[in-house]
Amino acid sequence: MKDLLIYRLPTEKAPHIQRGTFSILKEGDKPLGFVISDFLHEQIFKFEESPESESNFSFHYSSEIPTIISRRDYQIEAQAFLNSFPLLGVEKGVYSRIKQVPFKGEKAVELFHLLEKTYPNAFCYLISSAHFGTWIGATPELLMNQEGMLCKTVALAGTHGENEEHEWTPKEMKEHQFVVSAIREALERNECVEIEADGPYVVQAGPVQHLKTDFKALLTKPNAWSIALDLHPTPAVCGTPRLNAMEAILTREMHNRELYTGFIGLFEEGNTNLFVNLRCAQLLSDKAFLYVGGGFTIDSIPDLEWDETEKKAETLSRVMKQI
Repeated sequence: MKDLLIYRLPTEKAPHIQRGTFSILKEGDKPLGFVISDFLHEQIFKFEESPESESNFSFHYSSEIPTIISRRDYQIEAQAFLNSFPLLGVEKGVYSRIKQVPFKGEKAVELFHLLEKTYPNAFCYLISSAHFGTWIGATPELLMNQEGMLCKTVALAGTHGENEEHEWTPKEMKEHQFVVSAIREALERNECVEIEADGPYVVQAGPVQHLKTDFKALLTKPNAWSIALDLHPTPAVCGTPRLNAMEAILTREMHNRELYTGFIGLFEEGNTNLFVNLRCAQLLSDKAFLYVGGGFTIDSIPDLEWDETEKKAETLSRVMKQI
């Protein structure tokens, strides 16, 4: 049984629908075409389209059920996560959780088409393989766009609800600045030149608003893949300093992130569109697991961060309810 790949780049009019095979990229190799990684890019999967058509298809569903925690457990664990910051030297860390909602996996293709219509500026996808099960998403966050020697990326961090009109707090501005600084440092480290930053400004992303800063820079050599691996995971999905934040996440989160907050998209040296895998869900035959997270600084309040993850979950759950 072939694997399934459906995706649509932002502003494209029609999706790409392919059958083929996902396989694990060998360490040190560069992919060519569609690629997706896990959070720490310990596993990177590449896709190879099959030349022959196959009309029969069944979705691959994972046999493992992700760990769901209650609001009360979230408050306890998130506070412990926050308490570890001074000990581990963490300035910002991203704590995530999983929300379970009812959904019939057989309607995944219908859900994809509704997502791409609802979020024309997002990278929308549906993938299914025995390697990782079935995942769907509509992510607003660009990791890297490359055309020739021009490289673009974004800092997307700091979140409000869609109708919130109060000023952005110092905590939110600080959270955003961590990402801006990390991106600039990564571009400089990889010998990019003429680095320009435009922002922050406010963008709408489904049921939430974010602070966004756009970056563009020129490559001095064909090292786009190395830059992508260096940029990811950004402080927007991991934290800063990176290794310290990773330790806090791996110690306190009660689930495996799997493909959530990995990168996803198309890679070809000179023509790249990679995104951060946010606003995504793992689908089973009768339920969906929505992966959502929030950025913590020392000023964070776990109860408010829970509310933020609820709003982020609406990106997919609102659309699921229409099916």
